[in-house]
Amino acid sequence: MTGDLSRKKLMPAVYDLANRGLLPPGFSLVGFARRDWEDQDFAQVVHDAVREHARTPFREEVWQQLAEGMRFIPGDFDDDTAFEQLRSAVEELDASRGTSGNYAFYLSVPPKFFPKVVQQLKKHKLADAPEGSWRRAVIEKPFGHDLRSAEDLNAIVHEVFDPEQVFRIDHYLGKETVQNLLALRFANQMFEPIWNRSYVDHVQITMAEDIGIGGRAGYYDGIGAARDVIQNHLLQLMALTAMEEPAAFDAPSLLTEKLKVLKAVRLPQDLGRNTVRGQYAAAWQGGTKVRGYLEEDGIDQASTTDTYAAIRLQVDNRRWAGVPFYLRTGKRLGRRVTEIAVVFQRAPHSPSTPPRPRSWAPTRSSSASSRTRA
Repeated sequence: MTGDLSRKKLMPAVYDLANRGLLPPGFSLVGFARRDWEDQDFAQVVHDAVREHARTPFREEVWQQLAEGMRFIPGDFDDDTAFEQLRSAVEELDASRGTSGNYAFYLSVPPKFFPKVVQQLKKHKLADAPEGSWRRAVIEKPFGHDLRSAEDLNAIVHEVFDPEQVFRIDHYLGKETVQNLLALRFANQMFEPIWNRSYVDHVQITMAEDIGIGGRAGYYDGIGAARDVIQNHLLQLMALTAMEEPAAFDAPSLLTEKLKVLKAVRLPQDLGRNTVRGQYAAAWQGGTKVRGYLEEDGIDQASTTDTYAAIRLQVDNRRWAGVPFYLRTGKRLGRRVTEIAVVFQRAPHSPSTPPRPRSWAPTRSSSASSRTRA
């Protein structure tokens, strides 16, 4: 609860919800981490994060109402005493703030600790909801490191929580621009008739960052760009770009159509010619000397973790057969951008531009393209 994501995203988001009147007055926030803090120390960390990163104006009365419900429990994930203290803290909040036994556990922890944390929640009866209340578990990506580990982790989680109690978060799906993709495609008669292999040359889906890993070495090393971004964010964007129109814009209908696309995706047989992995090196960026990945604090000098990854995929269905999809992401790139570029085929003859060679690393051309930025 004290990491980079919590300070930059989670804590400011909680404040923004409260500031918009979207949280109940008794909402409470309990932090759990390996820090020797008191409640007021945790509240100060949240205060500083909110001041720096919140998207709505800071209001003292909103902050005070939130701060009254903040508690902090120091401990490790295998510390039974700490989890007993956690249970005591939330039960005290039930009585003093009227939270009614409704708990959402946001596991903002390194993925390797997911099994231990959910098992501890079960062991100390924090996952069991009494009649009339609910419990939720929010789990971040990446969820396992391969299919087998993801299936094993799924089994462990479902020993503790029912499927409808578990939320696996991909925050890109909550972005307004991403949600507008469906309207762009299916409510726009200009695009939908030409959104297919007869008109589209290729699709590029890019998430580029101009920053390094910052203080996230403990999380990032061993995970890398492909697992951190491609197997969740970019595949989700690809599915929304390539899917057929759903029967309705509800979760089951969207899931059905996205699954059809993902089942039709084919990995290239020659991965060496259709994938790229790399690490950023020391260089000058914007007039400032920046360190290479292996020079970052906490990174093993022998690390082979990728900070840049790209892959070319095919979708074997009638709409997209033969159209390559390029998914790529990286840190310390020239600029920060997330975009989907649908590049249309050139006209059969155009005297104003020379022929364009087809290559695995497409470049921008003067052909028409539809670009959506998230």
